[in-house]
Amino acid sequence: MNERLIQNLHNSLKYELKAGTKGSFYKVAGQSGILPERLNWGIFAQKKVSVKDSFKLNEINAKYKKNESGAYKGLNNGSIHTSIWKPLPEYPEFYGYGILDERAKIFDLLIIYSENVCSSTFEIHIFKGMGKKEYLEEAFRYLRNYKKKKPHF
Repeated sequence: MNERLIQNLHNSLKYELKAGTKGSFYKVAGQSGILPERLNWGIFAQKKVSVKDSFKLNEINAKYKKNESGAYKGLNNGSIHTSIWKPLPEYPEFYGYGILDERAKIFDLLIIYSENVCSSTFEIHIFKGMGKKEYLEEAFRYLRNYKKKKPHF
């Protein structure tokens, strides 16, 4: 896939931990109208003893407020959920990735980047329609180059 095409599919958002909470993050930078302004970060579903769940790092849960607009507001009654999986082994600088919304066949890829293991801030890089296995490597490679080119946020 062409780098210019991937650039057109990419958006970045930055979230910061709300003081006094363990896992409530508020958007502090990036385009509005994509994800909710507030995300909950943690493990919400019971982890199973399985090979697949051994790769799960975290989960994102969020719900759009009534007056809030967003790209995924029409899905699941305005609720967002994705598991965050370990990154591809060749890209250890990233925290992990998730996919929105496989059930609705949207397959938007989220790649999480954090310099503090998501304890106080993290960036969500969204790639429209690139959440299928055949595009993962390209998205990670693009984001590595993107992060090297210039400082963001």
